[in-house]
Amino acid sequence: MEQIKKFWLGQTPMWFNVWIIGVLFFKVLFYGILFGLNSLKLDFLDIMDIATYISLPLYVVWAVGTWRSAAVYKGSKFWSILAEIYVVITIGALLFTLYLQFTS
Repeated sequence: MEQIKKFWLGQTPMWFNVWIIGVLFFKVLFYGILFGLNSLKLDFLDIMDIATYISLPLYVVWAVGTWRSAAVYKGSKFWSILAEIYVVITIGALLFTLYLQFTS
C-alpha cells in the first residue's frame, strides 16, 4: 500500500512510471484481457469495451502519478515535458475511445 501511495504522490522515478507501468504493464494487461476474453468466444467489440472499462481507472491513477512525478523530476526539463505530453495523448486516446463507444 505504501508503494501505491508513493506512486500517487509522484514520488516514484519518472522512467519507471512511463516505461514500466505506462508502456509495459498496460500492454501486458491489454493483451491479457484480450486473450482471456477471446477464449470465452465473446464478440471483438464487446472485448474492447470490457478492456476499456477495466483499464480506465488504472489509467487515471497512472496519469496522476506520472504527471506528479514529471512535475518533480530533477533531470532535463525536456523529458519531463515529453512524459506530460505522453500522459495527455494516452488519456486523450482513451477518452476518444470512450466517446466512440457511446456514440456508435
